Amino acid sequence: MARIHVGVDHGGYELGRALQTRAEAAGHEVVWHGAESLDPGDDYPLFAIRVGAAVVTDQDAGVDAFGLLVFDEASAGVVAANKVNGARAVTAASPRAAATTREVVDANVLVLEGIAYEENAWLTVSAFVTTALPHDVARGRQILQIEEYENAGTIEGWAVQLEPEQIAVRRED
Repeated sequence: MARIHVGVDHGGYELGRALQTRAEAAGHEVVWHGAESLDPGDDYPLFAIRVGAAVVTDQDAGVDAFGLLVFDEASAGVVAANKVNGARAVTAASPRAAATTREVVDANVLVLEGIAYEENAWLTVSAFVTTALPHDVARGRQILQIEEYENAGTIEGWAVQLEPEQIAVRRED
C-alpha cells in the first residue's frame, strides 16, 4: 500500500477527512498535513507546498508516496504544489482521468475540489494511487524532457529529432 500525504484547506476539510478515513481503511498510510480543525481563514499554499515537498522527499527515498490535496479551488492547489521541484500535481474528475495522469505524466499529487461527491472522489483517489507508470519508452522520454527543463531550463538532451534551432528552448531565470 502507498503512503498518501493529505492537505486540505477550509473548502476541502470535510471531504479530506472522509477520504483520509477511506484510505486508512483500505490499508494506506496517511500523513495529514492540513489543519487539525476547520479553519475558515486558512491559506492553501502552505498545505500544497507541504504535501508536494513530502511526496518528493518520500519518492526520492524510494517510498511509494502520493499527495492528495482537497481545496476550495483545485486549480490553485495545482499551481502551488507544482512550485515544488519534482511535484507533478494534476486535477482529475474521474477514476479514468486519474489513471491517465499517472500513466502519461507520472503525476504524484492529485488535487480535488472540496465539493466533489465522496464516492467518486474516493474512486478517483484509489485509481490514482494504484495505477503504475507503464514501461513505455516514449512516456519515459517525455517525462525526462519535462524534468530536464524543470531542473536545467533546456530539453536539449532529449529532442535529437529536431533541428538545433528548434531545441534551444531556454527559460529566462
